[in-house]
Amino acid sequence: MKKIVGIVFMFLMITVSSFAFFRTSVAPGIFEMNLDRSATEEIILVNNSNEPIRVKVYPGKDENIKDEEYLGDWLRIYPRTMTLEGNSERRIKFSVRAPKEKPDGEYRGLIYIEELPEVVEGQSTLTLAGRHGLTVYGTKGKVEYDIAVSNIKIVNNILTMNIKNNGKYSLRPEVKINGLSAKGKKIGEMEEKTGRILKGNTSLVKIELKDLKGEAAEINVAGKGKVLYSETVKLK
Repeated sequence: MKKIVGIVFMFLMITVSSFAFFRTSVAPGIFEMNLDRSATEEIILVNNSNEPIRVKVYPGKDENIKDEEYLGDWLRIYPRTMTLEGNSERRIKFSVRAPKEKPDGEYRGLIYIEELPEVVEGQSTLTLAGRHGLTVYGTKGKVEYDIAVSNIKIVNNILTMNIKNNGKYSLRPEVKINGLSAKGKKIGEMEEKTGRILKGNTSLVKIELKDLKGEAAEINVAGKGKVLYSETVKLK
């Protein structure tokens, strides 16, 4: 019976630790870098607890990043390990540059910041430390976007459409919507930024048109300020 109670207690300890909140916070969570020139970026790491925390920093990737588009081997990170005093802040610097022989396109990788478990001499402790994963997007060569937009509909004041990324670079499309009068005069406008669409992927975009007025809506899909697609759809 004691053995069963001990196993249950250990299971509960593991479960509680798995859902423990991070003692640290980081910013920003995403970096976009030009791989044709050397540049240094900074990560701000904050210890939100009253106790010192040891962390290690290292590059990595997940199952969504292919080997041929991985940039982790080009990352230079400093420092790799550190101890943050309670309620303190540190800055982690990193740089990345692609080898010249690599083809133009987009490369990705992650920077992991892992909280290390506290080791107490003479004690056996079970601690599951938290780990942050920051995404680094790197572009090599001239960035040009290629998208296909389909199935544009406006139903119950909700705009929906499919955006497929046919290019070599991911993008966060900007959707600019102009309300047009019966004579085609612009009488209202709104703008929404969508989530990132990776190369080769298709995203279903939904936008509430809110108080947009007019007989029709001119839909403009842009990337970094350049209009890539335009279509006019009736509102009524």
